[in-house]
Amino acid sequence: MVHKMRDLDQGYDYEVLNKKTKALRKHRFLDPDVDIKVKGKRGHRYCWPVIGLLIIAWILFLLLWLYTRSKGIHMFAVTHVKTYNPVTLVRIPAELANKNGAFCLDGTVPSYYFRKGKDRSQRSWVVHLEGGGWCWDLADCYNRSFSALGSSAAQYLPPHRELQGILSDCPHVNPDFHDWNVAHVNYCDGAAFSGNVPYPVDYTNQTLYFRGALVLNLVINFLVQSGGMGDADRIILSGGSAGASAVVLHIDHIKTLLPDGIPLHGLVDAGLFLDAKNMTNFDHFRICTQRVYNIQQVWGSLNEACVKDQPQDMRWKCFFSEYAYKYVQSPTFYMNTAYDRWQLWFILEMHCHPTECPEQLSFMMDFHQKFINFAKEVRNQSEKNGMFISSCYDHSQGLSDKPYQRYKVDGKTLQEAFGDWYFERVPEGSSFYFDCEDSYDCNPTCDWSLEFYKNSTKRLKASNKCVL
Repeated sequence: MVHKMRDLDQGYDYEVLNKKTKALRKHRFLDPDVDIKVKGKRGHRYCWPVIGLLIIAWILFLLLWLYTRSKGIHMFAVTHVKTYNPVTLVRIPAELANKNGAFCLDGTVPSYYFRKGKDRSQRSWVVHLEGGGWCWDLADCYNRSFSALGSSAAQYLPPHRELQGILSDCPHVNPDFHDWNVAHVNYCDGAAFSGNVPYPVDYTNQTLYFRGALVLNLVINFLVQSGGMGDADRIILSGGSAGASAVVLHIDHIKTLLPDGIPLHGLVDAGLFLDAKNMTNFDHFRICTQRVYNIQQVWGSLNEACVKDQPQDMRWKCFFSEYAYKYVQSPTFYMNTAYDRWQLWFILEMHCHPTECPEQLSFMMDFHQKFINFAKEVRNQSEKNGMFISSCYDHSQGLSDKPYQRYKVDGKTLQEAFGDWYFERVPEGSSFYFDCEDSYDCNPTCDWSLEFYKNSTKRLKASNKCVL
């Protein structure tokens, strides 16, 4: 069969095709009288604007990522995760408290919060001494006795609470110590666990007990004999603020209360208080601390070697960590900021952000230099110790998730620096981290914004102040 080629336009009835096309458009609810146009070219009008928006979004994301990295912030990091297992309140049995004469300010029994260790760390312990300033006179101690810092009564201490930083059980926040036993010793004497008055003191309608040293002894003995700490294979004694000062004052004594052979390390978080004058060149903090020393008769609970080395009228120095640190024998890691907000507020008595009072900036920088000089003396005490000195406006950096994870000195966070020191992941003598000194806000991982300053000083304004 012979097939003949035809032109492409031959053999088609265009009138029939047009009728079919119009019928199809009518079926699809289109106007049958409007010509069909090629759809492909219409879409190109929207392509380039969309691509442009995507490029702009990508550039903004990149800039944000670079900014957060420069600040030491991880955009997708979890900065605070609630603890999986809150600590539980434990009160020392009343018969033991009565037998030992160990009472809080109001006469209630000593107490601590506890969380049991797990897995491979069931014999590892962190014993933490709570901080909370001092009570400066009888009236102040009387007021304090009606609070969680002077009593273990149920209306002041909840049955459970959550802890952060070095005490957190979240592995993302606290990878090295999250599964350790934690005993958080409640602070209830107002004298850095050093009160040592053998008799009760009556004030108005309240009987006060200044027995912080006995409280500390009883809690440690109870943990060893009844709480499982007698089987510990390692213990860290940590403390924050006044509790950190207590670590300096009492760690070597606590070592004598433990079974032989248990390694004990200290962690002093914001406990390096300066014996310094305020901006009017007055020894306000020294006089106030001397008053606590006398009211609570703390000389009987201080480091014996330190007390022996001082003249009778200078033994109060052993109540200051600035002088007592020289006598500490246990390996200790010191973490502090050279712009400690508690010290700037209550010792230097600077109550403004440096941008609001530039005339006071020189006082702050002088205080900073005194602290750095002091910290370097502590650093030179022993190569077995460690230190992390930031330039942030903060206090007790190791007890909150954000500072513990975020603040960096020499490229290391506080969490990394302490863990490396404790587990000897770095050579001995190399765990001393000192921050930049160019200006107070030289560290980009610190927050010196006016907003942060105002938020962080609200509590300071509400705190008790020593009135002379």
